[in-house]
Amino acid sequence: MTTILALGMIPGTRAEPQIVQCSSYYISEITLVSTADGEAGHVQTFVGFGLSAEEAERKVMGWCSHIKFDLETCLSSDRVTARNVPPEGGSGLLHFKYMKAVARMTGCD
Repeated sequence: MTTILALGMIPGTRAEPQIVQCSSYYISEITLVSTADGEAGHVQTFVGFGLSAEEAERKVMGWCSHIKFDLETCLSSDRVTARNVPPEGGSGLLHFKYMKAVARMTGCD
């Protein structure tokens, strides 16, 4: 029993969740204007977060295709991907829109 306790006290051996900086995350957004239901102005927005631009885009495409069951529609929709940092010359406009959501959903610091 004392051996187990001693190993648990050694720094670096405990399994603690690693906090990732929120600025490390990418945000991807798809805005989908539906033409199938005939309602003018029927807009849906899907958002994905990831540690790389590719992961964020893959997640948002998954949400869009899962809900609409139409990957082609998702691909032809407006899509924006940006790093979760304050805008520099307009490149990070999604930061302000989803700043709290990224922290809440990913647990980042």
